[in-house]
Amino acid sequence: MRCWAGPQQRSRRQQPSKFGVRPRTTKSEPRTSRRSPPSERWRTRCLGSRWWSGAGRSSPHALLVPTNPGDAILTPTVLAALRFALASALFVPLLLTRWINVRRSTASVMPIRRLSRGDLLRLLGLGQIGISMYFWLQYTGVSLTNAGVSSILVVGLIPIATALFARRQLGEALRPAHGAALVLGLTGVIVVTMQRGSGVQLAISRTFVLGALCLIANAAFFAVYSTLVRDLRTRFDALTMTAGTTMAGALGLVLLATVTGGWGAIGALSGRQWLVVIYLALVCSVLAYFCYNRALAILEAGRAAIWVYLEPPVALTLGALLLGETITLASLIGGGIIAAAVVVVSRVR
Repeated sequence: MRCWAGPQQRSRRQQPSKFGVRPRTTKSEPRTSRRSPPSERWRTRCLGSRWWSGAGRSSPHALLVPTNPGDAILTPTVLAALRFALASALFVPLLLTRWINVRRSTASVMPIRRLSRGDLLRLLGLGQIGISMYFWLQYTGVSLTNAGVSSILVVGLIPIATALFARRQLGEALRPAHGAALVLGLTGVIVVTMQRGSGVQLAISRTFVLGALCLIANAAFFAVYSTLVRDLRTRFDALTMTAGTTMAGALGLVLLATVTGGWGAIGALSGRQWLVVIYLALVCSVLAYFCYNRALAILEAGRAAIWVYLEPPVALTLGALLLGETITLASLIGGGIIAAAVVVVSRVR
């Protein structure tokens, strides 16, 4: 299969953010300086968009468990498939534009590299881990539990699971200060979550326990995805990584949704629900995943994942600005605890 991957560069300094595989190096990649102003500014922008997607955890409720009479109800697989099918379509013009630009600028200078079969298999596998299984488990868990429980189990466990898995697979250091910050961040997430809406509602039943297990597995899958993306940062640039995994994940979700059924409900979606789907596709999928993958090229997986803790405070802030929700003193304290945890990890060397 011929998949254009961008020009092969002659040196590491010449590696632009092009479409395709980065050349292998025989030596380990030099560590990026944390004091580099360009890297710091880019990292802030990347992770800032990840925070912006914070409301994405509660947005699926408008489609999975709608409260407005007459709204359509989508199954978890159909919602995930629709979301990432739209996200995949958004990547097509971006990839086409870059391919044309690369052809024009390098046709007479350097040959065009192509993604190998091994590269395609890697992207396909990452798409199933970080998108297909991840969102199928997440939406199934959300539909069987509630927003409060899903926030704690997903947002609260992802940084911890990622730090542990990255330490095992990549040898990333997990210092005492980092471990304390993880516990601190989890505490802040619980405090903020309990102040939102109806808080955390526990209903011990077979379906509730099944949903909780899906959410725990969901966090584990994202930890594996983050670690593998970090490990492959020298092979793929952020756009290739994000586009490839998104399309692969969408393919897996569409096939799964075809088997389970439920496509007919899409035609009954209200205008408000379509806005939620578009928001999930554009902001929480395209922008958030691109920025997160770009951040993983700069930061260790354990360091990057802890910024996920900021999703509940950002969702709370957006709720106050856009929906008029009340921010309580306890929420501010919880947000301060989360911010402290992020600062601690950022300063740990």
